[in-house]
Amino acid sequence: MRTLLKRMATPLLLLTFIQFHVGLPLAANAKTKVVSFSTSDGWKITGNLTLPDQPSSGPIPAVVMLTEPGWVDRSIYATYLSDDFAKAGIAALSIDLRGSGNSLGKEFLEEFSAEDKKGIQTDLRAAIDFLSTQPEIDRNRIAAVGAGESSEYALLEASTNPQLQALVLISGTLSRQARNYLSAENSIPVLGVVGKEDKESFRALAQAYAVSSNRSSDFIVAVGHGAVMFSHTQGLEERVVDWVKNNLKKLGTEKEVSFQSEDGWKLNGYLRLPDGAAANAKAPVVVLVHGAKHDQQTYFFMAKELAKQGLATLRFDWRGKGRSVDAAKDADQAKVYLDVKAAIQFAASQPAIDGNRIGAVAATLACVNTLQASLGDARVKTVVLMTALETNPEVERLLTTSDTPILSIASTEDNNYQRGNLSGTTRAIYKLSKSKQSEFLLYDDAGRGSEMLKVKPELQPMILRWLGEKLQGVLPTAVSQR
Repeated sequence: MRTLLKRMATPLLLLTFIQFHVGLPLAANAKTKVVSFSTSDGWKITGNLTLPDQPSSGPIPAVVMLTEPGWVDRSIYATYLSDDFAKAGIAALSIDLRGSGNSLGKEFLEEFSAEDKKGIQTDLRAAIDFLSTQPEIDRNRIAAVGAGESSEYALLEASTNPQLQALVLISGTLSRQARNYLSAENSIPVLGVVGKEDKESFRALAQAYAVSSNRSSDFIVAVGHGAVMFSHTQGLEERVVDWVKNNLKKLGTEKEVSFQSEDGWKLNGYLRLPDGAAANAKAPVVVLVHGAKHDQQTYFFMAKELAKQGLATLRFDWRGKGRSVDAAKDADQAKVYLDVKAAIQFAASQPAIDGNRIGAVAATLACVNTLQASLGDARVKTVVLMTALETNPEVERLLTTSDTPILSIASTEDNNYQRGNLSGTTRAIYKLSKSKQSEFLLYDDAGRGSEMLKVKPELQPMILRWLGEKLQGVLPTAVSQR
């Protein structure tokens, strides 16, 4: 259960049905070349690499497309998807699986045993490795398309390969192992595409959609079977490309950064810029401050979702944590506010960031430090707190004088034998806040700090919406009740 003083909408996954169509024209602004590379077990794989004609300001995302074993070769994607991906600014690599097309060896794919077919996953891994060597490709933004039996191997590769960021599964069949991965891991979105009469694949992909805990996963009902569905189903290519673009291209680009606090701590982190952020189109930024028992990785997925909204992020390890450890210095946690101040200043100084539209998200011990660093700084437009452990006189003074809207989140069962019930501290911060837009979200059973993001899947979309409202000018739909 939860109590919220303003209703906040959360995104819903969509179930889409598309009607019959007789084909789509090819896009004109793409270039294709034949490529080949070797797998770790000695197979030579041949493929078509289609690149956008339009130059890009930086590395571009890419998609590896696997055919359906025993049905078609890579030429199916020359007719469908490749050019549309390129038109959307995404490189497309379609390959012939081992033992088929131009990827022949000692055996034909049709002669493979069940054990031999597991090598298809190795083909996909080799394709990803090949793309990673291409200077125009962003090795951290790669998706895969699997069809039929190759859907299984695409999903299994995603379970071990962090380079894969999204999956499209066409008329797929999935093992229990693959479904278990989907239900346990929310890091990768999956789009299922299946014909309404294809009952076996319909059941498999509907179940995959149902167990996926990623909020961007989706399910499209089309006409036909396999990649041939693109010739039968109006708008199918556009929907698949748009979904991949939203879950791959809109992830933005991330780079390692370092900066220094005013008392000499070197702090390390990651700056992610959304696509389109540039000196002439600056993006708002969210500074993500981890809690006492975590490091910057706690916000790994939130940073990606914020990029989809057009928001830059800076996640960093504060003094004595993660990659910001200095054995020669005393990591006084009471001075973490200096690290947050340095992060705000560093983010504001970046040429692609709007230094006057800054938000902050903090957890547990970092809450008081983030408030101390943020309140009174006109550049900071909002702060989100997850379980504030404490306050101090300076923060209490700033709360009563600052108009910065604060979203405070806590859980009633969160007791600490030394500090008492931690929801009380978080509520006290809300009550002290001068801003009439501040809100307090109280759960009964959500845990503590950033752990609440896992316990309550609806919480992250709420935070994303709050940040979007405060930093991008989208007005709230309801008035907060104090």
